[in-house]
Amino acid sequence: MKIEEKSWQAKAEEKVAATKSKIPLEWLLDHSDLEKASQRKQLSGEFTESFLHYEELEIIRKDSVPLVDAVRDGKYTAVQVARAYCKNAAIAHQIIIFDQALQRAQELDDYYTQRGTTVGPLHGLPISLKDQFYVKQTDTTMGYVGWIGTFEGRDDPQKVYLVESQIVKELVSLGAIIYCKARLNNVVMLY
Repeated sequence: MKIEEKSWQAKAEEKVAATKSKIPLEWLLDHSDLEKASQRKQLSGEFTESFLHYEELEIIRKDSVPLVDAVRDGKYTAVQVARAYCKNAAIAHQIIIFDQALQRAQELDDYYTQRGTTVGPLHGLPISLKDQFYVKQTDTTMGYVGWIGTFEGRDDPQKVYLVESQIVKELVSLGAIIYCKARLNNVVMLY
């Protein structure tokens, strides 16, 4: 019996659909917004920021040190910060891991509420990573469709969705929130 393998196009369509399904409905752009986006050369900055509320803009425009200070001082919660960054990323159509980010943010807020102190110097700071770093429960494809749902193209049950890069472990231990993975530029495939 021959098992039918999915085409790369089908795998790519499934990945796009899975990514879109993670975006909360209130963050989805409507048809007219998508039409406006298709007419623009520059999507980042003014265009994507037009979908954010004042407080969200205030959060995402802060440098990392003042942002972490604001969380430590109780001006913002880790959930508020993660939500602002996740919403901005959704609008920018990045590879998203919002559910994990918001869960991590809630853990950090609970820690702060219970202990009155932060986990570490990066407490509540959202961090985006290129899709070359392994984050548990998340695809790392390096831009290869054949790596979707695998570990480097192999169906190894000991590694698929279970491996985490050392830098990810370090960032999380210092209080960071991994909120999205950005796609890699095609130039990376030249090396």
